[in-house]
Amino acid sequence: MDKQFEKLFAMMAEMKAGQEEMRVAQAGLEQKMEARQEEMRSGQEEIKNQIQAHVESQVDEIKIYVDGFIGKIEEEVQCVKGKIDKVESEVQEKIGNLERRISELEDRPNNFQTSPELIYTRSTIKLLTFDGQTSWTVFKTQFDVVSSTNGWTDFVKASQLVASLRGSAAEVLQGIPADKLTDLTTIEKALESRFGDSHPTQFYRTELKTRRQKPGESLQVLAADVERLMSLAYAECPLDVRESLAAQYFVDAIRDKETQLSTRLMDFTDLKSALAYSMKFESAKTTSKIFIHARSMETDDDNWKERDDKFESLLKALEKLVESLAAEQNAPRRNPNLTCWKCFKKGHVQRACQVNDVHSIKLTCGRLAEQKIPTLNKSPEEGLKVSTLSGGGNGLYLKGSICDIPCLFLVDTGTNTTLLRADLAHKVKERLIYTPPNLTLKTATGEKAKIQGKLDASIECGFRKFQHRVYVADITDSCILGLDFLQKFKFTVDLEKNEIRTGSEKISLFSGSIQHRKRTSDGKNVQSRRLCFEGCEPCSNAEKKSRTETDISVEALIMATENRWSFK
Repeated sequence: MDKQFEKLFAMMAEMKAGQEEMRVAQAGLEQKMEARQEEMRSGQEEIKNQIQAHVESQVDEIKIYVDGFIGKIEEEVQCVKGKIDKVESEVQEKIGNLERRISELEDRPNNFQTSPELIYTRSTIKLLTFDGQTSWTVFKTQFDVVSSTNGWTDFVKASQLVASLRGSAAEVLQGIPADKLTDLTTIEKALESRFGDSHPTQFYRTELKTRRQKPGESLQVLAADVERLMSLAYAECPLDVRESLAAQYFVDAIRDKETQLSTRLMDFTDLKSALAYSMKFESAKTTSKIFIHARSMETDDDNWKERDDKFESLLKALEKLVESLAAEQNAPRRNPNLTCWKCFKKGHVQRACQVNDVHSIKLTCGRLAEQKIPTLNKSPEEGLKVSTLSGGGNGLYLKGSICDIPCLFLVDTGTNTTLLRADLAHKVKERLIYTPPNLTLKTATGEKAKIQGKLDASIECGFRKFQHRVYVADITDSCILGLDFLQKFKFTVDLEKNEIRTGSEKISLFSGSIQHRKRTSDGKNVQSRRLCFEGCEPCSNAEKKSRTETDISVEALIMATENRWSFK
């Protein structure tokens, strides 16, 4: 144990010795660090002193340079000031000389000879002359503007004003003393009292109140005259008051009562607005009158339209005559000894014969009986005739369309014009042409029907379309093809075969037998106004439907009877 303690004490002694050595070494290091820090401080101080010395030397150099430059500028400024003072003294001296000379010129007598160097040499505006016939106020305004522009003194103004007077205005100078002829105020007062506008102010106001627009005078001229009188009668009034009064006097002076009333109701406060509105109203009124007058000519001038239709018919007849003459000239020459097998006359063959066959002109309804179709030598409107207003089931019909509306055409050679029913006319797109109100349609029995108008319609028969004028009337059939249509397009009626021919095309005709049957809402079958033909689809369908309903009713009755007996 003792040995161990001894070793332990020995180790502790060694540790203490090591700690002492470390303390000594640490103290040495601290001393070295303090020495180094002192060296660094001294080096920083030295560098700082060097930099500060360098900066101070540079600043001193700059100050010296700037002070020298400022000194040079001050010397130059002083030199310029001296020059300015010298020029100013010279200018003041010249101004004093000019003022002295001007005062000498104004004080100099009128008959003193002016020195050449004082003569007025400035470019001037030419002054007008005043003879007392024009307005003194206007001339005075012009004179003031010219004198101000030219820079005249009162003496020069008086001289120029005296020189510009002519005629009766120059006579005013005789009442002015000789020593006052150069006094501008005296001359202006004399002219004002003789030609001024102060005395006739009441006259201008009276003229303004009684001013009225003259026949043929435009509104612009009237407004300009009102504005002129306002400037003479109310020159002392403010501008807004003069504008309001001018507008009122302008409205009172308008000749047309409608224009005057309309402009007055607008309550304008200036003349320009009242003039602009009245001109617009007058132009609109004139345009409306032209439109009304043109429309009345369109509706009331029946004679003009009748003449137009007559001219068209004559022109068409002339065209047909020219075509026939051209056809005769272009037709090949035939043997004059040829005999027609139809009329037994010489000079033509049977296919060129103009005599209609008895069978081909004989209608079943009895309208034509072995008669030749007459030629229309006058306008259709001179005598519109129709055999009857309805075919009544005895006429011949053909299927076609008019203005792309399908309908049945009644072929009636007893009617001299083509007719269209009124309700169909309202469906077509073509515009209805006005006809005279006294134009009527007369039947063979003496009945009359009113013509409602006419239109240029497109009629389709077979595979061809024809453009023809038709008349609109209250008839039963959809459309009646009259003699004018048949003759114009060279239709041939063949009643043996029930067809009509135009060129090489044949169109079948149907005879009206009975009327259409239609079914009402309560299930009853009634007759329609439309005619029925053989094989008519609506009637055939109605008959089939009736038969089907009858068969169903019989079967239902039989079944009900059988069920009743079986129940018993």
